[in-house]
Amino acid sequence: MIDQKIIGVDIDGVLTDESHPNDNIWHDRLCQYLGKKIERARDVYNFMEAYNLSSDVIDGFLEEHLENIYSQVNPAPGAKETLLQLARKDFKIYLITARNSRYHSLTEGWLKKHQIPYTTLIHEDSKAPLAVEKNIQLFVEDHAETARELLANNIQVILVNKYHNRYLKAQNNLVRVNNWEEIRDYIFKYFQL
Repeated sequence: MIDQKIIGVDIDGVLTDESHPNDNIWHDRLCQYLGKKIERARDVYNFMEAYNLSSDVIDGFLEEHLENIYSQVNPAPGAKETLLQLARKDFKIYLITARNSRYHSLTEGWLKKHQIPYTTLIHEDSKAPLAVEKNIQLFVEDHAETARELLANNIQVILVNKYHNRYLKAQNNLVRVNNWEEIRDYIFKYFQL
């Protein structure tokens, strides 16, 4: 068994329930904002490219709905239960999000509301250097480019399958999962629990 157990966990798309590309809080609020039903144009991470909309439209949407989405999104099924199990086993759980730090209090409130345990909440776009600094051994992520950066720094990645990261193939130090049950099972296996 590994003595020190340190993991990194992304928030949006990992802790939050955003699994279906055309049926999640982001998509629903965008349709509401536009006043019509739309479908994703491309399976990519970038919102403008995904919906083939201008930056003005996306900026207006985010300005009007971002705080509400962050506060109203549901946790991914099984996330809370898994993190509770890990906290009981003395894991250090670093929540590292690319969200702007101005949403720190809102994010803390959401985590408290949903009783999601964690050690530290950090707002950082460039997650790999921070993961190295914090000695994170395993990182749960959904963004393919972030996963690549983590892998380049010899950090094991659990990549949550999403429409926007399908192009990144499973490889050494990267395992693909579909849900928090699989995440839990892999973490337990990795740390020999």
